Amino acid sequence: MKLTELLRADRVLIPLEQRTLPDAIWALVETLVASGVVGEPESLRARIAEARGEDLVVQSGRAYIAHYRTESAQDLGIAIGVAAEGIARDVSEGEQNEAQCARLVILVLAPPRMAGRYLQTLGAFTRVLTRQVVVDHILAARTAAELISLQMLHEIDLAPQLSVRELMTESPRSTRADTLLRDAARDMVRSGIGALPVIEADGLLVGMLSERELMRHMLSLASINGSTPRPQSGVERARRTVRDVMTRQVLCVSPDQPLSEVASLMTNKDVDRVPVVQEGRLVGFLTRGDIVRKLIGS
Repeated sequence: MKLTELLRADRVLIPLEQRTLPDAIWALVETLVASGVVGEPESLRARIAEARGEDLVVQSGRAYIAHYRTESAQDLGIAIGVAAEGIARDVSEGEQNEAQCARLVILVLAPPRMAGRYLQTLGAFTRVLTRQVVVDHILAARTAAELISLQMLHEIDLAPQLSVRELMTESPRSTRADTLLRDAARDMVRSGIGALPVIEADGLLVGMLSERELMRHMLSLASINGSTPRPQSGVERARRTVRDVMTRQVLCVSPDQPLSEVASLMTNKDVDRVPVVQEGRLVGFLTRGDIVRKLIGS
């Protein structure tokens, strides 16, 4: 599929007249509202106002790509704006330097069920906008029709569907069920990771130890919530193992599953990370961060 098959002239603003990035993004949202892509604009406005860092890809000095997966979107929608002058990411800082300004603003909206096409589209824009010649031709377009008809845009294909295997971390860090809890916790802290798959000696996945389980355990030991904790001896605490705290209810995926399917599953279940298993044995690990860094990030 070609990228241009997703573009429409009525969703292109030339010139984009807004002077701040939030205003520019909202102007593009309004083009998608007018064309029926957005069903609940006020709900989307609240989502955009959160200004999460992961919602924006900055192609330094070239373009901004704002992207949102939201229930407010009825379908995948792309809007493009070309400003006459550079738009500052944060005008309050008063630093109009090359890294903070860009004339090209792209908005991508998609419902959670279209995670795969959403990722393909972001990946395509991220790749193509690294080429200054493409950006120059887009900025030179005088009308929406002229921009849509650019030959170099018609040559851009959406990447084929990826599988989990292509993005997962192979041979991930893990722990054993009989490992002392304090040792596993130290491993997580020192490694800067949020969770450890728990495996047996033969590699079978039996559970997961995450920050959530550790937090529950710590709350049971300290009266943070004002309640009186159950007394425990130092020996009892020291003997606690991963098995005592880990969760056995783990969402697992296969290395051959389509990434779009897994991305939707992670979004719908509000899961940040999943172990990848084959015949019950741990073969990899996939996180939301992996998807962002490898498909969207520069």
